Amino acid sequence: YVRFWLMTTSVYLLLLALQAYGVAVGLIPSDSALLIRKTALIGVGSFYVVMRSGWSMRWNDPALTAQQMAFAFAMLAMAYVLTPPIRGTLLFVSPLVLMFGAFTLTPRRCRQLGLLAVLSQSVAVALSLSLAPDQSNSHLEIMTLVSCAVVFTMTADMAARLSANRELLRIQKRQLRLALERNELLARQDELTTLPNRRHAMELLQYETRRSQRDRLPPCICLLDIDHFKRINDTYGHAAGDRVLRLLATHGVPALRAPDILARWGGEEFMLIMPETAVSEATHVVDRLRDRLTHSHIWADHPELQVTFSAGIAASLNDEPIEDTIARADAALYRAKEAGRNRTVLA
Repeated sequence: YVRFWLMTTSVYLLLLALQAYGVAVGLIPSDSALLIRKTALIGVGSFYVVMRSGWSMRWNDPALTAQQMAFAFAMLAMAYVLTPPIRGTLLFVSPLVLMFGAFTLTPRRCRQLGLLAVLSQSVAVALSLSLAPDQSNSHLEIMTLVSCAVVFTMTADMAARLSANRELLRIQKRQLRLALERNELLARQDELTTLPNRRHAMELLQYETRRSQRDRLPPCICLLDIDHFKRINDTYGHAAGDRVLRLLATHGVPALRAPDILARWGGEEFMLIMPETAVSEATHVVDRLRDRLTHSHIWADHPELQVTFSAGIAASLNDEPIEDTIARADAALYRAKEAGRNRTVLA
């Protein structure tokens, strides 16, 4: 915000420098120049104090762009009336001021300020003709006003179009950021159950394995497979199968400990990662999960969908590749199925 203030202040300083030159060569009366200088310094200083104090944060535009532009138009109108010899120089400044609105203001506000610039110039012309008719040519002033009205309006419209493009780019940038975040989420999350997917599960497992090598506390992993899941799909349809998967994810996670991670491994198979866990404790965790799925309220709306699962647990060994640990858990899971399902087997 202060940077924007410095940009506007530089315009004032340029005009004051030109004004000082006009006084030096005798084009501008010193009393008129002094009044303009004091008014400009008071206005610029006031905006600086308001922004530095934090008061401007109460407004939607903390840089006070519209207010600073309105003050600039008032100053230009004042200078137009008090310094007739340099009126032509002043007319070039208003379009520059109008372009500042393209950076922060809405298109509607840019056009409103364009009308304000025309109104300010109209007041300045009217005062010039009434206060100093001998120094003003009415025909020339009217031609100047019409030209300014056209130029100011077109400049304000250009600023409004730039503002609209800026807003469009901001919206597109936000949409792109949200799309990237969604894509990243989809790459790490199973869309059906909202659990970590297989890819993310491998990342988490690799992290836990590296950490265990440092802390000497290896994790346990468990592969879970829903018993007779194909029968549910064949009997009740794939929508019912999806409902079972979601119910297991929704009610299974609360049964776990805080550091445990339940992930969708694929199909009706899940992986449970248990950091810093002994095999005996891992068995208790899986038993608690199995007990949770026996609660009737989980399946109250669809009792025919109540399922059990088979599980195979493997503890990560020192210097053992992750793939080998997973293979041992998978072999234990296969033995649990052969033994009659709805049970847990240790690798």
